[in-house]
Amino acid sequence: MTSKCFVLLCFILLSINLQSQDNDLSAVDINFYQKIELSDGINLSANIYKPANLKDEKLPVILVVTPYVSDENHERGMFFAKNGYIFITVDCRGRGNSEGKFIPFENDAKDGKEVVNWIGKQSWSNGKVGMFGGSYRGMNQWFILKEFPENLKTIIPIASVGPGLDFPKYNNIFYPYMLRWLMLTSRNTMNVKLMGSDFWEKKQKKMYTNNLPFNTYDTLVGFPKKVFQDWISHPSHDAFWQRFYFSEKESKRINIPILSITGHFDADQPGALKYYNDHMEHGNRKAIKDHYIIIGPWNHSGTRRPKKEVGGFQFNENAVLKMNQLYLDWFNFTLKKGKKPSLLKDNMMYYVMGENKWKYAANLKAISNTTEEFFLSSLNGNADDVFSSGQLANAPLAKDVEPDVFTYNPLANQGVKNPSYLSENKEYLKDQSYVNDKGVLIYHSDVLKEEISVNGKIAFEGYISINAVDVDFETSVYEITENNESIFLQSDQLRARYRKSLEVPELVTKNKILKYVFEGENMFSRTLRKGSRIRFVFSVIDKPRVQKNYGISDDPSIQKAKNANEVTVKLYHNSKYPSKIIIPVLKH
Repeated sequence: MTSKCFVLLCFILLSINLQSQDNDLSAVDINFYQKIELSDGINLSANIYKPANLKDEKLPVILVVTPYVSDENHERGMFFAKNGYIFITVDCRGRGNSEGKFIPFENDAKDGKEVVNWIGKQSWSNGKVGMFGGSYRGMNQWFILKEFPENLKTIIPIASVGPGLDFPKYNNIFYPYMLRWLMLTSRNTMNVKLMGSDFWEKKQKKMYTNNLPFNTYDTLVGFPKKVFQDWISHPSHDAFWQRFYFSEKESKRINIPILSITGHFDADQPGALKYYNDHMEHGNRKAIKDHYIIIGPWNHSGTRRPKKEVGGFQFNENAVLKMNQLYLDWFNFTLKKGKKPSLLKDNMMYYVMGENKWKYAANLKAISNTTEEFFLSSLNGNADDVFSSGQLANAPLAKDVEPDVFTYNPLANQGVKNPSYLSENKEYLKDQSYVNDKGVLIYHSDVLKEEISVNGKIAFEGYISINAVDVDFETSVYEITENNESIFLQSDQLRARYRKSLEVPELVTKNKILKYVFEGENMFSRTLRKGSRIRFVFSVIDKPRVQKNYGISDDPSIQKAKNANEVTVKLYHNSKYPSKIIIPVLKH
């Protein structure tokens, strides 16, 4: 998650500084700062791009609602207006030139519905509205769809944020990054330079090394923020967060075509797939057939502006989709009765890393048809050493062996010295400095005798005891090639008190062996090469960019260092406690 938050930050800085490359304004008329009055008297600001000399013709409308100020969408506005659409970019309530106060997540659904209804009544609108946009703008589309405005005819949600699932926390573990984002979107203007400064890294490090309570972070930064305090007061995935998702009844009501887009390394993939999977499970038959999804080899920014390189991985040119053309083809298909985009040969399009090619399937469930299990083993008790590590075997050990053990001291602050924390190089997905971490258990498989086509999320079922009531765990899986190159596959995090449910915490019984299930954070598709090995890494979370857990019963947002516990972690692996990783595989 450290590298993911870094990539997410990079994209925000990129997107808000986007400059139009099109100086030909003659084909487009722009109405700046148009006011859309809402039912509560608040006026939202909209920039409206129209084909020049429109006269009495009515056209479909493409809408983006953004918290990042409408100027960011100028290039898109020019593109769509020149291609026969009216394009409208609207500042969220309290952002840019819109009135009111911006409270993330809170007013977007209602405001968005009223904007769509307003568009449907305009003389230049034919009553058909399509939406697109990524990250917060992608989530906005789901919020507005949840209100079912009559004129909304299609959406393209890209890298959609999942409130409470991937931002401002993942598996109920918060990130100080959220305050950085709240500063970016505070008041009406953009705090671009502050967002990109090292100020935040230094404050995170100070909170971490001084062992300050997480709920004091906003005061430490000098930005006391009610939203920050409201969010951390809901550590569980309770009704506060659940209200942003579709009920079964609401899913069945969806009746418009949808094109979802995310990436293998998208920090908001959990949210994007939550919306997708809920619709697949509960939607009506016709709407499910009209829901397409593309999952590329991209990070968060790459879902909008694909590149053939990410984190040191190199892909073919085919990874660089022409996104503007895809959006235009989709809107022509759904709003103008044009042909379906030629890219969409089936309902799911996904990129297979390792083979570097696109494949197709009917849905997400169809991309794997079996699993392969690798059981943890460690005869010599040296799983904490990369050179004499534990093993990933085809079967659990028959005999009873001692568990692998390490100790975590939350006051030692090893994460600052830890090379993997410091590493933010351009090849972060190939970095191996984590093997030098303290408190890390490492396991390797035998050399693979044939290729393995991995599609989905790698799960881990671990039998673990701790001598405390809580701690935060982290897992990572890598392919290690014949040339000893490390290829990141997937990571996951789990707070022990939420091992059974994200909705209801249950503290751990000290020293009791319990089963923990890590479902995997991001799905991915990669063909592992013959001759490679699989590396599995297990540890606790100890880094400045993630909320610290002191191993006590209080909620981690209010925990105090004076009550901290040193936590001894034991990971068991034998026939009675068969800890294992489970890999989803597609076999032909």
